[in-house]
Amino acid sequence: MPPANTQAYSVPSIFVIIPTYNRKAITLQCLEYLSGQEKNISLQLVVVDDGSTDGTVSAIHAQYPQVQVLKGDGNLWWAGAIKKGMQYAHKQGASHVIWLNDDTLPAERTLFLLVQACTQDPRKIVSAQCYDSADFQVPTYGGHRKKMFALQYLFVPEGKQIRCDCMSGNLVCIPCSVIDRIGYPLNHKLPQSLADVVYTWEAQKAGYQLEVIGDAKAICKFNPLEQGWLISSTPIIQQWKRLRGPKSNFYPPAYWHYCKSFYGYLALIPFLHVYFKLLVITIIRWILPASVILKVRLYKNKFNARF
Repeated sequence: MPPANTQAYSVPSIFVIIPTYNRKAITLQCLEYLSGQEKNISLQLVVVDDGSTDGTVSAIHAQYPQVQVLKGDGNLWWAGAIKKGMQYAHKQGASHVIWLNDDTLPAERTLFLLVQACTQDPRKIVSAQCYDSADFQVPTYGGHRKKMFALQYLFVPEGKQIRCDCMSGNLVCIPCSVIDRIGYPLNHKLPQSLADVVYTWEAQKAGYQLEVIGDAKAICKFNPLEQGWLISSTPIIQQWKRLRGPKSNFYPPAYWHYCKSFYGYLALIPFLHVYFKLLVITIIRWILPASVILKVRLYKNKFNARF
């Protein structure tokens, strides 16, 4: 169970943490969306800029002087930027923090719904349901359920609220009592990919209830780097090279820590299985004609569009 002092926050103080790096136009669009959100909740906007060289910081200062900008040295990655923002918010006496990726655009009332759900129950961590576009037809990020040695994406339609085991970090509201309970994201072990799902999984194990709110919608396309190896247009050699960097979902040091967090003493099984699977996919892509791979890709896109 969360600590007893979770009831101490009578007036919510919400800090929205937005990590960014060299994405000035995307970050400014995100801030523009936020400026049009409801005025009946007080939000403190915090952009954590990890050493951008494209003028992101100066543009924010010029157009949104009320936004707090924290600067990194270029080595924060996603988890380090989120941690830096959470540390700042905690020192400022925040009751809750909202993780918001700068390419995620909340729909009207989404932030209000997240804050409302979190402040009504101090044991809750809540996520929006993200979609590919503004027609809100093709779901992308949100909650996950643990299924044996894999995570299953959840789709939560309007009018529904569904519990989950962990979350993508695109748009999530978290009570700061979680920090007192489990600390901050382990950016030294999980610098980028999987840091969000591991942190929310650890919070769930610590007694917090994770929930995706279907009425809280946002726009965020799937990251092309997360496309499956079999149907990706990226050359297979380049896919293997990407494993050496933190942006890859299968970056070995981060993936090993993820496996240990989720599967304990069985961690070696899913860890080895995924790289064996990538080897099999590599052989298939070398053998099968590109036309066959294209048909598989089209079929997958049609399947995703249906669900």
